[in-house]
Amino acid sequence: FDIVFRKTADHGNADFLSRLPKTSEELEVKDDITIFQMTQIETLPVTSRELRQETGKDEELGPLLRALREGRNLQGREAQYTIEDGCILYGQRVCIPKKYQKNVLDELHTGHLGMIKMKALARSFVYWKDIDKDIEDAVRNCVDCARHKTDPAKAKVHYWEYPSMPWERIHIDFAGPIFEHMFLLIVDAHSKWLEVYPMKITTTKKTIECLRDSFARFGLPRVLVSDNGSQFTSHEFQRFMQSNGIKHKTSAPFKPSSNGQAERYVATLKQSLRAMQKYEGSIQQKLSTFLLQYRKAPNATTTHSPAMLFLKREIRTRIDLLLPELKSRVQDRIRKGVFEFRDRKFDIGDKVAVRIYRASNSKWKFGKIVNRDGVLHYTVEVQGTLVRRHVDQIRPVGDHVQENDFIPNVHRRFSATDIRESNQNLQYADTAENPSSQVPNEEQGSSSTSAVPSTDVPAHDSPPSDVQLDSSQMRSPPVPASPRQVPRRSGRIRRPPKRLDL
Repeated sequence: FDIVFRKTADHGNADFLSRLPKTSEELEVKDDITIFQMTQIETLPVTSRELRQETGKDEELGPLLRALREGRNLQGREAQYTIEDGCILYGQRVCIPKKYQKNVLDELHTGHLGMIKMKALARSFVYWKDIDKDIEDAVRNCVDCARHKTDPAKAKVHYWEYPSMPWERIHIDFAGPIFEHMFLLIVDAHSKWLEVYPMKITTTKKTIECLRDSFARFGLPRVLVSDNGSQFTSHEFQRFMQSNGIKHKTSAPFKPSSNGQAERYVATLKQSLRAMQKYEGSIQQKLSTFLLQYRKAPNATTTHSPAMLFLKREIRTRIDLLLPELKSRVQDRIRKGVFEFRDRKFDIGDKVAVRIYRASNSKWKFGKIVNRDGVLHYTVEVQGTLVRRHVDQIRPVGDHVQENDFIPNVHRRFSATDIRESNQNLQYADTAENPSSQVPNEEQGSSSTSAVPSTDVPAHDSPPSDVQLDSSQMRSPPVPASPRQVPRRSGRIRRPPKRLDL
């Protein structure tokens, strides 16, 4: 074509056809699909010329390339293959000969991507048989990826088997330092019962001493779980476990959750003791307060308190003082209904008859209730003497019942001088009435009977503070002057008792 000068004013709007040469034998216009496929090849680490040369030589792609050029009727998956510029394409992906597969894998793994991202990238550009498997092997064998790989996904939590009885398996661990103290924690896996020992030093010897003290009170466990601390892995500790027949299990290093039973209570103890920092008392007192409340409270896992599962009973704390004494009232009602105490209950000041066991001629004595010692025991005042009797030895009587004059006071204590004078008076009265009779009076035994030791407590020896006895009550019952009571005679001969005179 010819180039002709033209002024700017004479120019019109330029279009595509004005720039197109009139004739060009080398110009070849290609469709959009061909352009896209050629672009895919140009992005690979090898050129399309190298792919053309190697595809015909490849053992797998060579026969396929010849079949495509000959126009054979391919079936199944092979029908998706096409040929473009001497290269085989599987859909939009370039089929890579075996020689260049290693180069393509290195290009895909340039940024050290993982398996998923490498597979996604490869599905957009390249293809060969078992490409997914080759990508996985390439990632696994990468040294840099293996050295800086993140932690794997956490496995499903495996819980310890729940023991069938208390103190079958225990977990131990150290907590602290807290307030310049270390604490050895012992947790029962069945009941969640907690034992804590404050320590200044955490040596193996001190640890064994604390465990021996705990085993002396609760017995030997079957299994003991601990971490890999030097106190638990020493030869001395292992020998202590073997000698007592205890199976020792340790958690994985740097995996405290394997001994989570003890680790959980380490955090609980630290939190509670720090919260009690302003409380008065020593560290042992604070620890005892914490353990008392913890053992009383129900556990979230077992729904029972550690004391109930471990001791089979609830421990009593100060909070129990708020509850009404329902149990004692119910027991009183049950006992009253069973033993029928309704008609056998006595009040202070009631007139009663008391069973007497020392007197030979008297079975009951009359007295007054002074004090109630218990549910079944009473203290009764009988002729100036305080006696203690069971409710089965007491019966009610009328308020106007009086003691007979001739009934001897068997509960009064007399001195030896009074006894001799009483015997002489009785012998003199018998002689005056019947001088010829030398038979001793039978009723002399009444005075001698008074000298028999009694278990009753005399009122003048130890009277109660609320009982006031006058001098007239302390004396024996008065004897009427007239008419005089003459003792009855007996046909048998009674010898005077032989007394020890020291």
